[in-house]
Amino acid sequence: MKNYRLLLAGLVLLTLNACTETAINQQAEADKLMELSKAWAKSAKDKNVEEVLSYWADDAILMSPNEASIVGIDSLSAMVERSMKIPGFEITWNPQEAYVSKSGDLGYVIVKNYMTMPIDTLGNTRTIFNKGVEIWKKQADGTWKNAVDITNADPSINSID
Repeated sequence: MKNYRLLLAGLVLLTLNACTETAINQQAEADKLMELSKAWAKSAKDKNVEEVLSYWADDAILMSPNEASIVGIDSLSAMVERSMKIPGFEITWNPQEAYVSKSGDLGYVIVKNYMTMPIDTLGNTRTIFNKGVEIWKKQADGTWKNAVDITNADPSINSID
């Protein structure tokens, strides 16, 4: 009988604990990630270096085609500053869909992007279309920061709409 009461008390405590957990509205959080990605893309298109950097976590990783991974905000900062100074360079993207985990601490956004860059000293440029995924992590203060950004060339894409 004593074991039965302990078991019953334990079940009651577990039930109460489950009822007090905050439910995550996954769709609302996914919508936030879509808006963050759009704002981030605008800051990149506008060449706003400080704002671009503000979307990355301090330990973020950028993985681009045919390039070594760039790890950490200091390395990312140097790359963004260099890129934005290149005449004719442009990058932007359009988020396609987003998902947030049931726990509400991780999410991802699927994107299409393009990069335009100079190919010679005459000012001629080339545009490359890509597909990518942004992996976002919720921070202790409740904000979302990009933790991993992966892009792959995709010759089948000719628009980011």
